[in-house]
Amino acid sequence: MFTARSLLFVPGHRPDRFEKALDSGADLVCIDLEDAVPLAQKGDARTAVCGFLERCEPALLERIVVRVSAASSDEGRADLYALLHARLPARLMLAKTENAEEIAEASSLLGQPVRWIALIESASGLLGMERICRDCSLDAVMFGGGDFAAQVGAEFAWEPLLWARSQMAVIAAAYRLPVIDVPFLDVRDVQGLEAETRRVSALGFSAKAAIHPSQIEGIHRGFAPTADALNQAQKIVRAFEQAQGGAVVVEGRMVDQPIVDSARKLIARVRTEKEFV
Repeated sequence: MFTARSLLFVPGHRPDRFEKALDSGADLVCIDLEDAVPLAQKGDARTAVCGFLERCEPALLERIVVRVSAASSDEGRADLYALLHARLPARLMLAKTENAEEIAEASSLLGQPVRWIALIESASGLLGMERICRDCSLDAVMFGGGDFAAQVGAEFAWEPLLWARSQMAVIAAAYRLPVIDVPFLDVRDVQGLEAETRRVSALGFSAKAAIHPSQIEGIHRGFAPTADALNQAQKIVRAFEQAQGGAVVVEGRMVDQPIVDSARKLIARVRTEKEFV
């Protein structure tokens, strides 16, 4: 079950950083074989990643994701062939997922079962997301906001990308899939990172990617409910249970089943976050 809040990217050609990333406090670590690796070092990166996976204990494999290039590309096929006989992590991320057939193609090339995170990075990927989310091997979806903004000619900023984020959150929720947000690129702006994390959390996102270990704490704070919100949720649930399922007024506000469901989700999220600590 995918319950992560943070996913830290680390370049596949930098094996010296793999263990450091796993020690960073990130819930998941994504070792990247795609954009973060220079073309001339792709082969070395595949060798390094496969070797590292072989040495990992099973518990660590649960926290590792490997991002492979698009299934229809030469690099993507080479990534999957390299992983063919390797110990696989719990999940792979498929870059530039455009349609449902690409997940099936990647799985076929890999030749063994694995859970997938579909990275949606284009207009066609967003338009095809409903069919993509029907794939039973999917564990989560992620918004590739940088590539998406470049492709549609939008500014990589909150307002221009709000519609795309909202669409992703709604479709993912319809298929009960977690959705991961694009990294916040300014590693020095801790307040900006936390504020954006709270915004995507309010939209329904479950996690946010990071490009530096220093961002993990801000992401976790951004997803953590405030003490006031938790206290209010607990009051709502207690009052509703005491009313034995009937509508009830809590501090002047009418509370019915949907409000209670939201309160219970918030409380459950706090419990899940404590499991990561």
